[in-house]
Amino acid sequence: MPTGIRPHVNEAREFLEIAKDFKDPKEIIREALSNSWDAGAAKTILKFDLMRIPGTRKKKIMVEIADNGEGMSSITREGIGTSEIEDFFNLGDSHKSYGSIGTKGHGTKIYYKSNGIFVDTWKNAKHIRAETEVPPWETLKKGIVPTYRYDEVKGDGKGTKICLDGFEAKQGDFEAIEKLIQYILWYTVVGSFGQYFGSPRKMDVDLKPINLPTPISIPFGFRFPDENTDISKGTDNYCKIFGPKDIDCGETEEGTRVTVNIIGALLGETNRELVPHTYEMMGLWLCKDFIRVERNNSIIENVFGGQYYYRSMLIFANCQQFDLTANRNNIRSDQEEYDLAIEAIKRFVQEINDASDTSTYFEAKKEEDETKEQKKQEEIEAKKKAEKKGKLEQRLNEYKGRPDLKAPNVVGAPIKEPKSEAETSLLLQAMISSGHPGIEFRIGEYKTSQGTDLLVEYKNKGIPSFAWAEIVVTLENLFAWEHPPEGIHKVICWELGNVREKQSFRDGREAKLTKKGHGRYHLDIGKDSIEVYVLREILQEE
Repeated sequence: MPTGIRPHVNEAREFLEIAKDFKDPKEIIREALSNSWDAGAAKTILKFDLMRIPGTRKKKIMVEIADNGEGMSSITREGIGTSEIEDFFNLGDSHKSYGSIGTKGHGTKIYYKSNGIFVDTWKNAKHIRAETEVPPWETLKKGIVPTYRYDEVKGDGKGTKICLDGFEAKQGDFEAIEKLIQYILWYTVVGSFGQYFGSPRKMDVDLKPINLPTPISIPFGFRFPDENTDISKGTDNYCKIFGPKDIDCGETEEGTRVTVNIIGALLGETNRELVPHTYEMMGLWLCKDFIRVERNNSIIENVFGGQYYYRSMLIFANCQQFDLTANRNNIRSDQEEYDLAIEAIKRFVQEINDASDTSTYFEAKKEEDETKEQKKQEEIEAKKKAEKKGKLEQRLNEYKGRPDLKAPNVVGAPIKEPKSEAETSLLLQAMISSGHPGIEFRIGEYKTSQGTDLLVEYKNKGIPSFAWAEIVVTLENLFAWEHPPEGIHKVICWELGNVREKQSFRDGREAKLTKKGHGRYHLDIGKDSIEVYVLREILQEE
């Protein structure tokens, strides 16, 4: 029986899958800033540019990341077996000191989503120039781990500069300055709230998006608004800060001590402007390295007993014992450290719930919301009335501007010329009631909801007869119908409208219009013929 068989690792596939885990191209910013921070940099510059691909009209994204941190060395470290520059290219080799943001050796793998990686780094009076020898992304997709090379020479300098040729992303990902700033201040170390827990460090960051010629500076660190618990003038500017507080959560069975650094605030609507999207970003955030990782509002909802409350709260709970997924976008929940931290966070949220300031704020907020809702409904009703009044006035003015109907011998005729089927019907009935000689039939039945409008009675050579009739304001409208004209014997309209001698119905059948007398026409459709009465022309012949 074979024994001691060691499973094989498909290195290229692992490189590819780790790089694919970074779904948002902007995560390259987070990883770059984290690495610069771990290197002790006081300043980092991020530049994004476009360069035309030779021989095409297409453009590729060029990325440059430069910092003044410690840089990387080529010296093989005792007990580790690799150097810092090797760890940069390796997968799963970090070997950074305790307290560093990057500890998995996964972050820089997002750089592999490019046509080339070029690194210049200075340390211990030496300059290393490293670069990939083949296009990393294309090579990985072929199932091959891309190789790299480096040269080392004497050189004074400090820090690291990384250039990526043709980074896999869309131009728009690095174009909108406001979205980039929001991302940096919310999801990277630049938005750190560590100052509330005694961290003195900061890092200046300059950013040059694709569509700007020069970089702009981004302020470091997150700060809550100044505390203001006076609600005598409303709750909009309210701010009550809870914490900062270091919570000892206890130990795991293996003896790992778990600590949560937590701070939160109740914020009025005006103070919520410090977050880009209230409904997407307010609430409770689980953090590591004082960087927001994922939101967990279910804790607030469970403690407060409702979903409404999170919109007024912003709570950051940092735990260095959290274990993040490879792409740092989520926290693993299948660990004892996570459970201990969550229980401590729940107790902190319960303290907020029990505080008198909290109940005072939400009671005042509820009264304000009810008042605002009532005012809103009143404004809606007032708007509806104004719109109704405006429509009536518009309707009246339009009516006044319409031509008067000239029908002196028609008793009860409308005052204005018809503009609709209904008004055409009123005029027709008035002409029938007045015994107008141009109309030789009477209305028997009128149903606009069932097929043909009218059933009319007339005498054909003295014999009582029936016919189906349609009323349209213009004959032109007849040709806009979806249903065929079969079974229609007469059409009554106010005027012809824009009709030609030969006109096609919607189904493609052609009709020919022939004049037969004063206001009287025939509409011939194949072997069928429809009588047409044009009331305007009939009245003009009086």
